[in-house]
Amino acid sequence: MLAWIQILFSLALTAIYTVNNDIPFTLGGVATLFLVLVVANLLMIVLILFIFVVFIYATEKISPKSMWKHWILYQYNIYLFSFLYRTKLIVTGIENLPKNNNFVVFSNHIEYTDPLFIMQAYKKYPVGFVAKDPLFKIIILKNLLYSLGCIPLSRAVDRSALETMVKSIKQVKEGQPMGIFPEGTRSYRNDLIEFKPGAFKLPQKAKADISPVALFDMHELSKKWRIFPTKVYIHILPIVKYEDYKELDTAQLSDKLFDIINAQMDIFKKR
Repeated sequence: MLAWIQILFSLALTAIYTVNNDIPFTLGGVATLFLVLVVANLLMIVLILFIFVVFIYATEKISPKSMWKHWILYQYNIYLFSFLYRTKLIVTGIENLPKNNNFVVFSNHIEYTDPLFIMQAYKKYPVGFVAKDPLFKIIILKNLLYSLGCIPLSRAVDRSALETMVKSIKQVKEGQPMGIFPEGTRSYRNDLIEFKPGAFKLPQKAKADISPVALFDMHELSKKWRIFPTKVYIHILPIVKYEDYKELDTAQLSDKLFDIINAQMDIFKKR
C-alpha cells in the first residue's frame, strides 16, 4: 500500500511539473524530471519513516498481541522489501499454519531480515522473537522490538538468560507465539548450522506446539551489485504437536527439528 502511494505521488508530481512547465522531451527535460522524482521519493521516504517512528513510540505501552500493530508492520514490510529491495517473497505450506496462538516458530537463520519475512508469512499471528541483546541497545529499534513482544537474549549463560526463558514461556502461555532461531547465529547460506538444544526448552516448558520453517535464498537479498529483482522462499512445515514430542529431551527434539528443516532445504536445492 505504501509503495503504491509513493508511486502515485511521484507520477502525479511528474504530470503536474510537465504540464505547468511544458518541458520538451530532451536530455535536459529527462534529467529535470528525474531530479524531481528523486526529491519526491526522498520526501516520501522521510515521511514514511517519521510516521513509523511515531507509531513505535505511540504504541509501546499497548499489548504486543494487538494485531493492528502487526498489520501495520506487515504493510511496511511489503513496502520495504517489494519496492525498495525489489524482492518477491514466495510462501508455501500455508495449509500448515497453526490453528491457534499456542506455538513457537523454529527456523533456520540466513540473514538479518529473516524475522521480518517470517512475520509476512505469519501475518495473522502476533509473533514476537527472541533476539540477541545488542539489538535492544539501538535507539528506535529497541522500542519497535519491545512493542511487538520481542525479548532480548544475552549470549552469556547467566540470570538474564533465565529471565528471557521465563518471559518467553509466559508470553506463549498467554497467547503470543514466539520465534526462535536455534542455530544461534546467521549462516549467510542455504546450509544449516547445528541447532542448540537449549532453544527447545521454551516449547517444552510452555507445552506449546512447534511450527517449523525453512528459509531459502535469503542471502540473495543483500548480494553486492544486485540490479534485478530477486526471489526468496519460505516453506511452512507441518506442526509438531506437543503431545508428539513431550517425551523427548531437548537434544532429541533438537535433532528431530534439524532433520525436518534440513529435509526441506534439500528439496529447495533440488528444484
